[in-house]
Amino acid sequence: MALAQPGYLALLAVVLAMAAAAVWLARWRRRARERFAGPQAQRWPASPFWPRTVLMLGAATLIVIAAARPQWGEREVRRERQGVDLVIVLDISQSMQATDVEPSRLGRAQEQIVRLVEAERGNRIGLVFFAGTAIVRSPLTTDALALAQLVERADREAGLTRAGSDIGAALRQAGRILEASESDGKAVIVVSDGEDHAGAYADQARALHENGIAVFAAGVGTPDGAALSDRTITGQARPKLDAAGRPVISRLHEETLRAVASEGGGRYIRLGDDDLSSFRDDLAHLEQTPLGQELQKLPVERFQLFVGAALALLVLGWLLPARLALPASRPFRRLRPYPGLALLALVLLIGACGSDPLHEDNARANRLFAEGDYEGALAAYEELIAQRPDVPELAYNAGNALHRLERYARAVTETRRALPPSESRLGAATYYSLGNHYLALDRFEEAYEAYKSALLLDPGDADAKHNLEVALLLMLGAQQPPDGAGQPPDAGQPPPGEGTPAPSDSGQPGASPTQTPPADATPGAPGSAPRTLEEALRGIDRDFTFEEAIEILELLRQQQAQPLPGPPSLSTEPDY
Repeated sequence: MALAQPGYLALLAVVLAMAAAAVWLARWRRRARERFAGPQAQRWPASPFWPRTVLMLGAATLIVIAAARPQWGEREVRRERQGVDLVIVLDISQSMQATDVEPSRLGRAQEQIVRLVEAERGNRIGLVFFAGTAIVRSPLTTDALALAQLVERADREAGLTRAGSDIGAALRQAGRILEASESDGKAVIVVSDGEDHAGAYADQARALHENGIAVFAAGVGTPDGAALSDRTITGQARPKLDAAGRPVISRLHEETLRAVASEGGGRYIRLGDDDLSSFRDDLAHLEQTPLGQELQKLPVERFQLFVGAALALLVLGWLLPARLALPASRPFRRLRPYPGLALLALVLLIGACGSDPLHEDNARANRLFAEGDYEGALAAYEELIAQRPDVPELAYNAGNALHRLERYARAVTETRRALPPSESRLGAATYYSLGNHYLALDRFEEAYEAYKSALLLDPGDADAKHNLEVALLLMLGAQQPPDGAGQPPDAGQPPPGEGTPAPSDSGQPGASPTQTPPADATPGAPGSAPRTLEEALRGIDRDFTFEEAIEILELLRQQQAQPLPGPPSLSTEPDY
């Protein structure tokens, strides 16, 4: 058995204090009874103090264990994955030991790569180390944990390569990994200080780009550089000297890395001014390929068993009679509740189990979103997604934050993680947001499909109907929409209607927005137009005629003229 929040076990100290108080109270009651009644006190009916106290202490102990969230067993979560194939090329040459950045160039690179690998869990990632020669440390894999461990051990694997630095050889190895890939989106990220002794890097980067592989480069170090050190046999560091006896200074060669990125069709950044996570937007713009199902095993929460047992003990203690020996003629006269200790245990239950860390963290991220700190909200959502990828609301929220940051391609990638919908209302909002992202990217057909899916889940969504009209008109190539249809959304602004929905405050599986009442299916009744619209939408494929589009628009206008529920919005009040 594992405990998700073992810190709550500290509350057992409160249970011990309660037990000590019960012992003191029992002794005080016995002395008071003897002083009051003397020897006759021994003939009094036995009090249920100790049975009731033991039950209450047992319930409190179970409540504390429940608050620590015991887990055993596993459940499988399967999700469709889309992504790109990525190879990370890491320089492990001696110059990467320079300390012009903290803790060292290699240490900074390792930290950044681990964060990128954890963030790009949906992609297949390979790993190449290089110095004078290049070695493949991992083929394409989705095992983020194994990749992170390999990167963290990179500083101990310099002996696997020859001395020197050959970026071209590393790019050649990366190309060999990707040449067997059938994915449309392929990329290489080179993390190095730019030192190169072979001069083949530009040709190799150009060859990769011609094969449909984008090459990005990240420089680590400073132009001023730092002195290099050698290690003696005893492990002591001494300055490395050149032939003239002067200290060897290693500098960041940005011109080399800029040439790699330019020839490879990518871009260059310097770690420190930027970080590797900024490449996630570039990766999202590459062609996303279905990578099959992602299987994740999550522990099963078992706190419900302990809470149920605790409540049973409290109820049993509540129903114990005031005296254990009762007259047979009047069995219920002395039955009276003894609520004091039970209420104390219930307070402990509320205090221990009343807070859900996932809900609290998601609410904190939602506050950042509401305050306009979209970068902070995005970082918080992504951290939560790494912990709980099975919660679709988190991916939905991350997509909305990315939309506000105008990173529409990544917004599409994140929002799709919330699909297929597990609940119709949240599904409608997710498809609506997905349509907004596509519309901002001028991908009108995909926006149309997303809005159509939103309407099939929630026919009363007036904003989705409005945006669907815009998408249809843009697909038909109309220069101006008709009166009342609105203008196409500006790329930097939320799309028409409600815009990007506010983030969901639901941070727990099963929590859902308010349900929309079902429409009446009787012909001629107020609900008949949504049903006709649904049938029409299902009957249209992507190659439709102008007359069919006009018919759809007419059905939309008929439905908008009827009293319908309001636009989809997720509650901003906590659900639990």
